[in-house]
Amino acid sequence: MNENDKILGNRRVVIVFQLLLLLVILSGLFGAFLIDKKQTASVTEAVPLSDAPLSAANPEVLAKMSEVQVRAKAAYVWDVNRGEALYAKNEDVVLPLASITKLMTSLLAFELASADTTTRLSSRAARQEGSSLIEGEQFTLDELNRLALVSSSNSAAYELSASVGALLGDRDPSAQFVEGMNIKAEELGFKTLSFKNPTGLDVSLTEPGAVGSAKEVSLLMEYILKEYPELLEATTRGGARIYNSQGEYHDVENTNEVLYAIPNLIGSKTGYTDLAGGNLTIAFDAGMNRPVIITVLGSTREERFSDVLRLVRATQSHISDL
Repeated sequence: MNENDKILGNRRVVIVFQLLLLLVILSGLFGAFLIDKKQTASVTEAVPLSDAPLSAANPEVLAKMSEVQVRAKAAYVWDVNRGEALYAKNEDVVLPLASITKLMTSLLAFELASADTTTRLSSRAARQEGSSLIEGEQFTLDELNRLALVSSSNSAAYELSASVGALLGDRDPSAQFVEGMNIKAEELGFKTLSFKNPTGLDVSLTEPGAVGSAKEVSLLMEYILKEYPELLEATTRGGARIYNSQGEYHDVENTNEVLYAIPNLIGSKTGYTDLAGGNLTIAFDAGMNRPVIITVLGSTREERFSDVLRLVRATQSHISDL
């Protein structure tokens, strides 16, 4: 056997050995893949993916959140980016909304009409409870939206419904607008949100102006936050100066008394009536662009604020423990 034959023979041995080694490795990998696939399939069958909690790796952390006590009849903490509830108390119970209703009022007006549209305040709008506006004053819809959301002006909310509602048909403008609010709720897939007026004021001693659940109020807030965040900008400040078309102005205060105690506030809306008690929904950035929405319904006038602050602190602690 010459030198070349020896070299070729050695090479064949090496190649055969390498091929055998490669087959062994591939067999191991393929076997592991089959085992992993089988295990994954069994887990998927046991727990549907859509039902698996995102924070299952930290059940102790969620347990701490669930221990938080609030006065509100219902409360919900929604992690927007994760699509995950961090806290829930009677979240699906239908309760009066009071002025949280104005979130839907402003949303629908914003979607249906140009923000720079001007309207003259009607006598009926000027007579709404708590009004500081004067019949005949002219405002843009943008200014009325800020009034409705920052100071919870019932006159502003009613005028929004009447002026925009007139575009929807030849029946009573405000009634047509309220019908549109309910249609919008249905379009968004909400089952509990129902509106009888654009202000949220109680219709009678036993009938609220609007109802819904803490969960769906939070999801409504999420929709506005994602689609029209500019609507919420004014609600992060302590007040606003609202100008009419004549150049005169109204200085109004934010009805959220604790907005400066909430870190990185993105938006908020208060609500209070005799039937509803104290309501509040807020959105804040819990850190690193992580919006969280907190809603409490059926608290007291004052404790709605302490309820939310308690849940804000618990949320911050929860996130820091992840």
